[in-house]
Amino acid sequence: MLRSPMTHASQILNAAGDGIITFDLDRRITFANPAAAAMLCGGGAEDLVGQPIRTYLPFLAASTLAGGEQWCWREDGASFPIEYRTDRMSNESGQTVGVVVTFRDITERQAAERARDELIGVVSHELRTPLTSIRAALGLLAAGKLAEQPETSQRVLELALTNTNRLIRLVNDTLDLERLNSGHDRVRDDLCDADALMAQAADAMHSLAEETGIVLEVVPIGAQLRGDPDRLLQVLVNLLSNAIKFSPVGCTIRLDGEQSANELVFRVRDEGRGIPADKLETIFDRFAQVHHLDSGEKGGTGLGLAICRSIVAQHRGQIWAESTPGARTMLFVALPCEPAVTPTFLDARGRGEADAGSVAA
Repeated sequence: MLRSPMTHASQILNAAGDGIITFDLDRRITFANPAAAAMLCGGGAEDLVGQPIRTYLPFLAASTLAGGEQWCWREDGASFPIEYRTDRMSNESGQTVGVVVTFRDITERQAAERARDELIGVVSHELRTPLTSIRAALGLLAAGKLAEQPETSQRVLELALTNTNRLIRLVNDTLDLERLNSGHDRVRDDLCDADALMAQAADAMHSLAEETGIVLEVVPIGAQLRGDPDRLLQVLVNLLSNAIKFSPVGCTIRLDGEQSANELVFRVRDEGRGIPADKLETIFDRFAQVHHLDSGEKGGTGLGLAICRSIVAQHRGQIWAESTPGARTMLFVALPCEPAVTPTFLDARGRGEADAGSVAA
């Protein structure tokens, strides 16, 4: 079926995602496509025709035609950033009869650029701190100033090693988080045993808990879920590690959960100093700190919970925190799961008996 050139051009203009407007020599709008109308007035294109261009694009009211980035105004008085380009329209005699403007909303792009710049600034600061310490330690050793002080030399070397390890963790966590957020990280879809994941996470954190005099308690929940076992284990390990770092000596950290018809919720409860209500959401941001100098004092990179959030999102789940400041914090991870499986233990006669006991790691 043949279409006329005018019909085809009209379809292209109407389908364009960018806003397209024309205005005459009196600087009044003569045409607007649907995308332009949606951005500027929220109505139909006919609502814009006849309106002064300065109402919406004030920078074009008397300026030399050009292109670039500017601010645009909606009918309700709100403004938003746009990227635009202008071109003259001429008649058959070559006389200018108007101007065509193409533009797009760049609000999201500018927000992404700001976030990127902020991230670069924070990462630069976080990298500079251990590097400065390492350089200072190596400088003392290289200058021979500690040649006759073996004990001091050993402490300086240990400090350099600690900061080197912190730097490696920071780089690895940053790359891991970027890979997760890029969408290029393949997530396996295996059938996982929740109890096995909980036990493995506790085993991985056993030495750290023992060093700090903390007891890890794991309560089996007899559930299965689909997902990437390595990534899910990473979430539980990160949550337990975080709880251990911010809990006092001698306390108990409990890892348990519960299952509903189609959802499994893991819980990690500590007895630490708690989180203020206004920080319960921001703790999952990159390099978030609840208390001043937390990451430096506790040896963390500030990326663990951000990584957890990305992994949980990949599994179509949710993660959140509840806390009583000065008393305890509970972190929750809710994930889609398989139907419930009650753990069963056989008695001497071979009869099944359900048990929901806990095991200490």
